[in-house]
Amino acid sequence: MKKIELAQRLIYLDSAYISDLYEAITGTAPETVITRNQGKKAAAGIPVFSAEISAQETRSYTVSTLQMLREALPELDKDADLDLSAPPVKATSQYGWIEGELSAFSNRHFVQKKEGEETLATEKMYHIHVDQKTKVALMTTPEYFSSGMDSFARLQGVLVKEISIPIRAYVRLTSVQAWSGQLVAIPYAILEA
Repeated sequence: MKKIELAQRLIYLDSAYISDLYEAITGTAPETVITRNQGKKAAAGIPVFSAEISAQETRSYTVSTLQMLREALPELDKDADLDLSAPPVKATSQYGWIEGELSAFSNRHFVQKKEGEETLATEKMYHIHVDQKTKVALMTTPEYFSSGMDSFARLQGVLVKEISIPIRAYVRLTSVQAWSGQLVAIPYAILEA
């Protein structure tokens, strides 16, 4: 796939996952800096229980995540399409491809009261319609969407009538199941099909 075509078809790319995969495939280690930060509460109380020291890793590569994806795609393409008729239940995650239509839905949690329903939380999420019976909810990170693509879920019902984008997604299918019965996956790369 040409670089420009990959850039044009890219909807979502998990930069943390793709950089780890790139390092595993190529053996190219990034320049890494690990810093330790000490929280404000460290001096107060018993040090063993209130140290609040954390370490943060910063990695620097000489190639972009788009180039990393381009080099990693042949390896990812070796993984088959996931069999969604036998999802993992209390099992390790499965990695592979899902083809379908990217769409969005709104999930609302509420309590019933005498005077009506009280909404406790509302969440707009993406999912993949695989067929009439199978939908896979996606646990996405807004920063990983290509420019402007994350706005669709937020605008559905306001400006956007329907979201139906044919896609091919490389995901981690978990044994987690949503209240609505949907399977739950973590997307690593989503490309327009």
